[in-house]
Amino acid sequence: MFYRLMSSTPLRRLGRSSELSTNDSSLIMCDRDYSPLIGVLCMDIAQELQRKYGELIHSYISAAYVKYLESMGARVVPIWISRPRTYYEEIMKKVNGILLPGGAVFLDDTKCSKNLRNDCVQSSKFIYEIAEEMNNGGKYFPLWGTCLGYQLMLLHSFKGNSNDIRRECKKMECSLPINLENSQVLQNSQLLKDCNEELVAAMSQLPFGYHSHRYCITKQILSDFNIANQWTVLATNKDSEGLEFISVIEHKKYPFFGSQIHPEQIYYEYDDYDDDRGRCHSFRCLEITQYFAKFFVQCCHRNKYRCRKAEALPYLIYNFPIEFTAPYTSRQQCYLFKENVDYPKNKYESTDDL
Repeated sequence: MFYRLMSSTPLRRLGRSSELSTNDSSLIMCDRDYSPLIGVLCMDIAQELQRKYGELIHSYISAAYVKYLESMGARVVPIWISRPRTYYEEIMKKVNGILLPGGAVFLDDTKCSKNLRNDCVQSSKFIYEIAEEMNNGGKYFPLWGTCLGYQLMLLHSFKGNSNDIRRECKKMECSLPINLENSQVLQNSQLLKDCNEELVAAMSQLPFGYHSHRYCITKQILSDFNIANQWTVLATNKDSEGLEFISVIEHKKYPFFGSQIHPEQIYYEYDDYDDDRGRCHSFRCLEITQYFAKFFVQCCHRNKYRCRKAEALPYLIYNFPIEFTAPYTSRQQCYLFKENVDYPKNKYESTDDL
């Protein structure tokens, strides 16, 4: 059975009529010739990458996130870490949304060292705060957080002094279905309310959600840190010892979405060098993750800012080389960046006629 994700035919949704909602994100066809620019935040260099490529490499982006967004027609802009707040204010005027990816860093500064940094934590905080301000000011600006990126969003939504709200769980490297919340929650969800019944059912039956983490956030943590009133839990999972944690979530007020699972991984990451990883690459699982990519890119289409072609060129990730890293890491391909990396603006000084 093929799920009609891209069909122009109205799809059945949970407990709703077959008529398309006027709020249905699939109707947001702003500027059909425009590809939204989506920023992907760099992550502090992983130790396995640093061992191979040296200490001069400061940050990286797994190419799977780039391909994931490009598969739905977006173009990607790398967002640098360890920059002043003014940098993020300016770059967020040029992109239509930002994805905060997964990574492996300590959130507690005291555990960091010269070669084991967590600059992405402060950078993601700037992004989260600016996105809040933009949305409060009437400019629609969506965020998606995956794995660590999702955990950072929840951390930054807590306005207290804690530098980590997570708890440890059993290390997970596996693909699982998700345990969805009740139908009333899903019907009111920004992310899932327009998803057809067949696809929703498949999410709770097929192992499309790839987990790669040893920290998690539970419903109890949302209550303990007084942020439960900000977020709607859409789905959960359990670790091997039965600890239930949140796997899919969305903000109640802002277009902010997060997943502990990695939707991009079963598309573009493979297990050629690690048989213990259980990514499921079935076609039906790929169709489910395609829904998440489509949804977020359409959210970015709703951001009305349109960057001129000549202005966008220096910022695109196409300007930077991609490295085949699978023999040395769990990632097939990565973009690797030095600390002083910048966009090659001088390269395009003569492109005003584009």
